[in-house]
Amino acid sequence: MIAEVKKYVFLVYRDDYENLLERLREAGVVHIVRKRSLDESSHAAREMRFLKQYRSTLRKLSEISQGEKSSENPQDPKEVLSEYESLTGEAEELNHRLVLLKYEEEKARPWGEFDPNSIEKLGGSGWQISLFVCPEKKFNRKWSENYAVEVIAREKGRIYFAVVHKDIEIPEIKAEPQDLPPRTANAVRAEINECENRLKEINDKIKTKAPYWISSIEKGIDDLMSRFEYTETAEQADRYAEDNLYLLEGWTPVADEEKVHKIISESDCYGFATEPEPGEKIPVILRNNKFATLFEPISKLFALPDYRELDLTPFFAPFFMLFFGFCLGDAGYGLIFIIAGFLVKRKLDKKYRPVITLAQYFGIATVVMGIVSGTFFGINLIDSGYTLTEQSVMQMKKEKVPENLVAVLDPIKNVHFKTRQSFSEEVEKLAGPQLFKQYKKSILKNAEPDASILRSVRHYMLDSLNLFYLAIMIGALQIIFGMILRIVNISKMQGFKYSLSTIGWVLLIITLVVFKGGSAAKLFDAASLQPLYYGLLIISGILIFFFNNPGKNLFSQAGKGIWDAYGIITGIFGDLLSYIRLFALGISSSILGFVFNQISVQFLKVPYIGWLLFIVLLLIGHTLNIAISTLGSFVHPMRLTFVEFYKNAGFTGGGIEYKPFKLKNKNT
Repeated sequence: MIAEVKKYVFLVYRDDYENLLERLREAGVVHIVRKRSLDESSHAAREMRFLKQYRSTLRKLSEISQGEKSSENPQDPKEVLSEYESLTGEAEELNHRLVLLKYEEEKARPWGEFDPNSIEKLGGSGWQISLFVCPEKKFNRKWSENYAVEVIAREKGRIYFAVVHKDIEIPEIKAEPQDLPPRTANAVRAEINECENRLKEINDKIKTKAPYWISSIEKGIDDLMSRFEYTETAEQADRYAEDNLYLLEGWTPVADEEKVHKIISESDCYGFATEPEPGEKIPVILRNNKFATLFEPISKLFALPDYRELDLTPFFAPFFMLFFGFCLGDAGYGLIFIIAGFLVKRKLDKKYRPVITLAQYFGIATVVMGIVSGTFFGINLIDSGYTLTEQSVMQMKKEKVPENLVAVLDPIKNVHFKTRQSFSEEVEKLAGPQLFKQYKKSILKNAEPDASILRSVRHYMLDSLNLFYLAIMIGALQIIFGMILRIVNISKMQGFKYSLSTIGWVLLIITLVVFKGGSAAKLFDAASLQPLYYGLLIISGILIFFFNNPGKNLFSQAGKGIWDAYGIITGIFGDLLSYIRLFALGISSSILGFVFNQISVQFLKVPYIGWLLFIVLLLIGHTLNIAISTLGSFVHPMRLTFVEFYKNAGFTGGGIEYKPFKLKNKNT
């Protein structure tokens, strides 16, 4: 349901404009009409760029503090931002410095401890030291015969050595020359330790202060957003009389009109309600019952409805819930949703609880559809054994199953059948197709299952073929329901006469379903109702072909009717086929659960630890199945809603959200 809103115009002298804005913001019920955006070079735009820094900092601090906040009085957010950026800047420089130092340590480590000053003094005596490195395989021991060679280190298959020679000599050694490190590895390590200690101090300080800074940054964000909104709102007024008169427009819910009237009466402004211009965008407020409200986030994923049309949220909500249950289709999985919801709900913030409640509703639908499809944690409840006992025979007689039918079933009395199909085939062979079809429900109901708990519900469970038909029937029901809503939508937005063609289509579909279906089910004699049948077909044909475009001539309407008929007929068949996905997803979920059960059972044969492997694999398998199937069970019903249902309901969308101009916090 869309709440009714009214458009108000406020005319005020420029000196009183600021006071009016403050009063409107305090009331918090007026959605200001946006006519212009702010210049990128404006002060507000610069503040928005500053806001990005706040948000980026808040995100990083939240990760550090893991959501903790301080209740102490917040600091100036600009000071917090400056201190945080100073510390993180220093930390970044330290990390960069550490990379260089570790590289320097790596280069100096093979040369061990040495005194750079002593080596420098040696250079003035006519002698010098040259450093080399080469692979061990290429080290030539003859070098020691010609020069004073000292091996310093052996690392990773390489030899590091020094050669003492005269200044005027150039050693003829085929090895890679190395520069003397400016300092030893220990000296570098000492500086590395200093950097790491300082880095730890910085990180500890940030972690300690993060909860306090988060509160300060959040306040800064609120203040900035409030100032930005105020500045942006102030720019929306049209100016007249040499910028002396300001005219501001806004929307307010009818339920909150008294607040607007009070502002007008107590302020130095002139205000009045006015009609919206044709095609003007009107803000939308969704107000539904508790159940439908849970589905509003889903409807907003696509688009808000136009203010002038129906809000389809309460109409698709039951279908969406049913579709989810159909796709997941396992009563055991549904119970997990319901139980987990109760366990989790109390621990979450109130704003997240509606999501958990919605998940529980999905769980209820899944339990129902799991019972209908006969699936419980991948166990096929339909094929749970069928045996006709003496008790079964007595019960069938009480339900007035013919004696001759009971008698012909005597050969399979006390014979155990593993599946419904094998049992049904044998009964049909003995009783004949006609009698079996007529008394199938009673026979299946009274056949004893392997688990007695299933006796009262198993005959309601549908096999694969009937689930397929059920998916098509539900799809047809939603399509027809959508077309009925289309009639209401068109009548509301354009006028009743524009909906006559759609009325014709609905009348045609219902007529065909009732008369053809009723005749096939032998609910009535079709021959006696033929005049009514053909009369309804003629009426629907007239509405379809001659009332599809009011105001145009008959030939134009007839041509458009033929073209529309082609699109609608092919479209309906295509839409119906889309609902097969409900059946396919439900079956795939059941099969996956069954497969995981079968694989897990095989591990029971493993000695000693077989039971443990069985439980572990069972938990992993069903967890994966729930995760995968839940995703599909949400996405595909959403697709059926936004494509098939919205199209047939004539949904246009494009509504804008109601966002009143109001205070963000008390300090603003």
